[in-house]
Amino acid sequence: MWSRRETIAGGLLTLLFSPCCAHAEDSRTPHTFGCCLASEDVDKVYPAGTDTRVFFTGNEPMIPRSGDRDFDYALAQTLAKISDAFGVLPGFAYYDDYNNHNAYATDRTRLNRADGTVLMGINLQRQLRASRDNPDVAVVAVCAHEFGHIVQYRHRLIERVNAGQPTVKRSELQADYFAGFYAGLRKKERPSYPAAVVAVTQGEFGDTNSRTAPTTAPRRSAPMLSCAASKLPSARARA
Repeated sequence: MWSRRETIAGGLLTLLFSPCCAHAEDSRTPHTFGCCLASEDVDKVYPAGTDTRVFFTGNEPMIPRSGDRDFDYALAQTLAKISDAFGVLPGFAYYDDYNNHNAYATDRTRLNRADGTVLMGINLQRQLRASRDNPDVAVVAVCAHEFGHIVQYRHRLIERVNAGQPTVKRSELQADYFAGFYAGLRKKERPSYPAAVVAVTQGEFGDTNSRTAPTTAPRRSAPMLSCAASKLPSARARA
């Protein structure tokens, strides 16, 4: 169970965030709002046969796309930690974001028992890893946001959070909240953890998609109010 202090800490970090996805509109995904991939667009981005893996213990081999074995091992470990913290077990795959650096989450599954799939753009990962300060943490920031969307799929939060809204802003902010929560957990475990890098990474991804209204600072506390997932079971407990 998340403690009240942990929940507040996640919300406070969220105050620094803006949506990490929702870049300029991608011609391959005309039905997609934000970074929750619409079912009509999935096959264009995530075709059948794409190498997809789940990371339950963190010792599973990472998809070899980064060219850095140490990074791949660390990412596998981190994805397992996020899965356990959020109580979900999504598949993870890379896709070719050749025309728009991005990451997505989808409820489409290619593996048994998976809670949807997180898709990391190959070029986005390269962009994040080229950053000067703690590039690995920048990658984690995006992954945690997308895993937050998987939480929403599993608990059917997206429709509830966005009910009556003309945009998907609220569900994107809630995913930011989950990313902030994970950063708070890591900061609690290791005080030197650069949680500020998570916030900076999120902030660098502005919302330029006309279908998702831009986020302003006063609204970034909304995920604290709308989050309905204050008690999530461990992924390992569900296994």
